[in-house]
Amino acid sequence: MSNLNEPGKEVHPNKPEEDDDDPPSWGGVIVGLLLGIAGIALIFYRYRQFHAVSDTTISITKIEMLIYKVTGESVWALMAAYGIVALAGFYLAVSNYKKLRSR
Repeated sequence: MSNLNEPGKEVHPNKPEEDDDDPPSWGGVIVGLLLGIAGIALIFYRYRQFHAVSDTTISITKIEMLIYKVTGESVWALMAAYGIVALAGFYLAVSNYKKLRSR
């Protein structure tokens, strides 16, 4: 049976389609680990910055200011955003590692 959109491509209904994603690599594992570590480091850094008694000025980026203002000036929303970044990085690292080991 051929595909209507691509006449030269054969379609097998019982065969699962391959993903068009990039294949897993050790570089993906390293990037995921770095992203996760960066997220954790930013959580720690921003927490210390916002809770320092002696520091009266806080400098944050424009995107952080947007998140901070939209959430009603909640420091915990920034921490949650960095937590999501860290979780995504660690998920990327673990999924790439599992795919590499299953080969």
